[in-house]
Amino acid sequence: MTEQLALTSAQTGVWVAQQLNSADGSFAFAEYCEIAGAIDPGLFERAIHEVVAATPALRARFDIGDEGLCQFIDDAVEIPVHVLDVSDAPDPRASAEDWIAGGLAKGYDLAKGPLVACALIKLAPELWLWYRCAHHIVVDGFTHALFASRVAAVYTALVTGARRSHFPADLRRVVEADTAYQQSDAFVDDGAFWRARLAGQTDFASLTAWRPPPSAESFRENGRLGPEDVVVLRSVAGTLDVPWPALVIAAAAVRLHRASRVRQLALGLPVSNRRDPALREIPSMVTNTVPLRLSLTPDVDFVALARQAAQGVTEALRHQRYPMERLARELPALRDGRRQFGPDVNIMSFDYRGDYAGAPATVHTLNSGPVQDLAINVYNRGPAEGMHIAFDGNVALYTREELATHVGDFVSLLRSVRELAESGPIAP
Repeated sequence: MTEQLALTSAQTGVWVAQQLNSADGSFAFAEYCEIAGAIDPGLFERAIHEVVAATPALRARFDIGDEGLCQFIDDAVEIPVHVLDVSDAPDPRASAEDWIAGGLAKGYDLAKGPLVACALIKLAPELWLWYRCAHHIVVDGFTHALFASRVAAVYTALVTGARRSHFPADLRRVVEADTAYQQSDAFVDDGAFWRARLAGQTDFASLTAWRPPPSAESFRENGRLGPEDVVVLRSVAGTLDVPWPALVIAAAAVRLHRASRVRQLALGLPVSNRRDPALREIPSMVTNTVPLRLSLTPDVDFVALARQAAQGVTEALRHQRYPMERLARELPALRDGRRQFGPDVNIMSFDYRGDYAGAPATVHTLNSGPVQDLAINVYNRGPAEGMHIAFDGNVALYTREELATHVGDFVSLLRSVRELAESGPIAP
């Protein structure tokens, strides 16, 4: 049986972008779990297939139907699950990483599917990698996390004999909610809010001499804030009575201002776009990116900037459903085809730990979709692990050495938030 559904706004944006450049591989969204413990590969593969069978979003393909562009949910689809043993290789991790790199390079046929692929790779008797990659039209970061947690739950139940949980997965409900929003007064009000908020935004900030890149292909460089650094960050946030992400956003604004001297910044803020609590339990692709405008006047200090960021995030979340692609069409174009806002600052506080029948696991995100210029990703790993900082830079704009330097500078800036909060104007 095949169910036919409309697309969400987010899916439509991805579909259009992919059609404009069918060879663009940046829509492959990938991560892996590193599982420290013994794994039964047969039961693990069974768990993956069971979750996919219960999750319409993971079985979708996209083509023109009777009513235009549709997603077709095929009950019979089987996603590939590769089981590999590289434990006898001279360098098992390197062998696994080479295989993953090859998997990332493979394209997807949106009309035929499947649009999800997995691999379970044995590095040692008690060390495994579970790799999953999907086209961004079917998953966002939130759905990736749901997929992992549900496979962990089913695998644990298969191993222990525990009762299975019921997982909400009604994709039609998500599509209908998205359609209803676009026909509502809230949709009109949100559009008016964003057009007013970005009125007069004529410049953009970047860490590089920006020029139109030929594609959205990117690579990633990583950094880390240790647990002790995170304690300081949270302490300063508590003293200033702002959420800790506001300090991260303010630090990103400082770094961009120092590089570009732009005072009126409009950063991109990726949001989950799931205001309805019921929709947070349904795997789908609905994520959005909204603008966060910050003003670095000559007299502003870091405390004032952090409070600007906190207030801006609160306001942005109230209007987070308005589609970025539509907003981009409604705003005056900037020079060189640059987007009205960006780079992106992506704060991710998902639960990155998992438990596979007693074997603990940690998630490593490999990429997070297309990057026009730069995406600053901050993964909150919890008190014991600190924060993972990842910069995704467009390959046409940055070298790896440049991007690594930018990551290091940003991590150093985050480590100095106490000094920043006690200093004077940051953009004299």
